[in-house]
Amino acid sequence: MRYGALNPVSEGVWLAVMEDDTLLFNTFSPMKSREAAGLPGFVENTLAEHGLKISDIKFWSTGAGPGGFTALRMTAALIAAWALEHDDIKFRCVPAAFALTGRISGKEGDQLDCLFDGRNREILLYGMEYKNGRWESRNFSAVLNSEAFQTYKASAPGRFITDAAEYDAVIKITGSEDIEKCVSECADLIRTTALPYDNNADNLVYIREAVELRG
Repeated sequence: MRYGALNPVSEGVWLAVMEDDTLLFNTFSPMKSREAAGLPGFVENTLAEHGLKISDIKFWSTGAGPGGFTALRMTAALIAAWALEHDDIKFRCVPAAFALTGRISGKEGDQLDCLFDGRNREILLYGMEYKNGRWESRNFSAVLNSEAFQTYKASAPGRFITDAAEYDAVIKITGSEDIEKCVSECADLIRTTALPYDNNADNLVYIREAVELRG
């Protein structure tokens, strides 16, 4: 069985395809918002280079943020369109935190917070917990400025991670250097079993609220 994933990030879009447990390829295309029209062609051409077409991949995952509005909706809409065209294609929207935690070990009950650059001197926080042998959402998220982050940090689980590409920005906003630098893996959107293929393109987790701390 073949599985595909699209993960929009600030600089472009990642595309990964796996066949069962084997990674066939993982490639990146720089893409700004105004270049969104090139996404379908990028996917189709990359698949063709590997002897594949859209309908050969029955399960698709799309990164659901945090991230840019345009890229998130662009990838979700594209995969939803493929599912409408092909009745046997299933898809799901997977929080970007799963691309960060895919290679991080843990034990039952461990908690950590994934930090993303929210721009405007804010941090987007997505909480994770290790349950049943895998990382799952612990249903906590927040938008924090530097002051709010320091307040939260005093009572937080104590482990913070961020994407290597956003590390400098996150350190600058939080004023905290005890944050682990990780590399997001597009294929880890495929590997997680914590979320079902529910064909729900509305299930995006981009956090864009007033600066607050909430639980």
